[in-house]
Amino acid sequence: MGRGIGSERELVRKLDGLGFAVLRAPASGSRTKLDRPDILAGRKGFCLALEVKTTAKSILYVEKASVAQLLRFSERFGAKAMLAVKFKHKGKGWLLLEPGKLPSTRKGYRIAFKEALKTGKSLESLVAHKLETYLQPS
Repeated sequence: MGRGIGSERELVRKLDGLGFAVLRAPASGSRTKLDRPDILAGRKGFCLALEVKTTAKSILYVEKASVAQLLRFSERFGAKAMLAVKFKHKGKGWLLLEPGKLPSTRKGYRIAFKEALKTGKSLESLVAHKLETYLQPS
């Protein structure tokens, strides 16, 4: 089993439980030449393209190419691009972060746990708020 597949499957189950139709894309990211998110989820006309990232550390680094690929796919598909981030051992679950609002580094993006808590959205917020609020331009 590849790295991260268990986390992706956990996220798929959680999104399904929230009423989303969910697809996990095998061989996404750097293992394919196609722009493809890890997970595609839709609910009542609202579509999310998710790049899934997990870490046991308090800072997560994401490569520029990974985010660029997600943004290209989302633009073509008409989906809202989000990073689904989980800081393991922190007890906070999944956080959704907008790629355009991440602090950049020379090679990509840096996400600190404390900052992710402030700016990230919970999965449950996807259904607690009107979906239209997520369709606003970033």
